[in-house]
Amino acid sequence: MAELEPEVRQANLAFALLGSPRRRETAWGGQHVDGYQHRSQEALNLQIRRDVAALRLAGVPVRYRDGQLSLDRERYELAPVDLTEEEASVVGLAVDLSQRGSLGAFARSGWTKLAASGATRTFDSAPLASAAHDATQLDPDAFHQLLGAIRHNLRAHFDFHVPGSGRVQRRMVDPWSIVSLNTRAYLVGWDVDRDAERVFRATRISDVTLVRDTTDFHSPTGDPGEIVRELLRGPVTDARITVGAGTAEELAAKGAREPGSTGETDTIVLGEVERDWVVRTTAAHALDVRAIEPEDIRRDVLALLTQAGGGDHGE
Repeated sequence: MAELEPEVRQANLAFALLGSPRRRETAWGGQHVDGYQHRSQEALNLQIRRDVAALRLAGVPVRYRDGQLSLDRERYELAPVDLTEEEASVVGLAVDLSQRGSLGAFARSGWTKLAASGATRTFDSAPLASAAHDATQLDPDAFHQLLGAIRHNLRAHFDFHVPGSGRVQRRMVDPWSIVSLNTRAYLVGWDVDRDAERVFRATRISDVTLVRDTTDFHSPTGDPGEIVRELLRGPVTDARITVGAGTAEELAAKGAREPGSTGETDTIVLGEVERDWVVRTTAAHALDVRAIEPEDIRRDVLALLTQAGGGDHGE
């Protein structure tokens, strides 16, 4: 079995002690805490002693004395945290970016607790499969540079990888915001060369450089989210989506919910809504969906699930 990262092993120990009703011997940790198995007693004692020291430096009130482990629950309780929607979105994005690492489970657990306390985020309005979520595919360096440009009203030059052609264009944009729409991240701003608003899929952007002395930055012409939705708005459609009773609230919010005769299903009736939104949101709720009409919407939902997020929008 591969050796766990130290942070994961230490977190395992802290959570195990937090859930334990009494002090524990080190041998108990070796038997029951992931990351400490298959060690001699001497090696186990040494590893636990080191991990306890690391946890205490991190502020976790764990104690190792006379071969026994304990955690002071009263001191472990943290002060309540009130997050704005923007702060909660950042935390949620960090969870998404960490989900492929070995600390992802702890990150998701932490976000679950924050969400249960009322925190909301704006980045994942339709939680499709992680492979389809742009948060796991963004270029970290490009993302960092774009955030700096947005924060300080700086013009940005970047390479844009044109979908389907393999071509790369060098673009010059005054960026306003990075907007999430249907699990995808878009940069919206003013394209200086084209003298117009433009939207770019954030995952297609690389090699970002900033103009540090921008003096003629174009300010937003409206709400960035509305601009993205308007520029990307495609064909509209009517649809009937049959789902488990009381589920798929995101679909129902844009239509009408009709209870089924058995009480086990509802049919959500949608009229004149964006076709791409219907396909993606229905796919996001695939586990609750029982039937889809019309047939062309059903085929596209199945294709999206099969391809784990294929298809492109915007530039």
